[in-house]
Amino acid sequence: MSLYQFNSETILFKEMRLKENLKLLNIKYDYIILDTNPSLDFALVNALVVSDYIIVPMTAEKWAVESLQLLEHFIKKAGLKIPIFLIVTRFRTNKTHKYLLNLIEPRENFLGSIKEREDLNRKIANNATFDLDKDYIKEYQDIFNKFFKKIDMI
Repeated sequence: MSLYQFNSETILFKEMRLKENLKLLNIKYDYIILDTNPSLDFALVNALVVSDYIIVPMTAEKWAVESLQLLEHFIKKAGLKIPIFLIVTRFRTNKTHKYLLNLIEPRENFLGSIKEREDLNRKIANNATFDLDKDYIKEYQDIFNKFFKKIDMI
């Protein structure tokens, strides 16, 4: 079934489908990473229902900050209490990005930012192998180390 069909079909308790199917796994996992599209649909609801934590990668742009507020409202309206952690990606050191970063950075669960780099953009666009010696890899490692420390305190 395609994602479009799943969202448009009338299926009883479809927001619980992922949770029910994860119970069928014969292997225990420490972490399962669910990457959803940025829309408030049943795929997101399914991911939220089974999640202990949410990591939101976002850009330092006005629409992204506004979308974060929509996501927070959506989660609250669904009656879920899931900690939301934030990562600012593709950060540029211009005034607009700095201003918007200053709105996000004071949040308790802000994990850090990743500067925009053209070589990283090219690697992603070309599905190329990442060079593990690049500084952006260290930035991601630092962010995820911070995340793991924070969830150990929860």
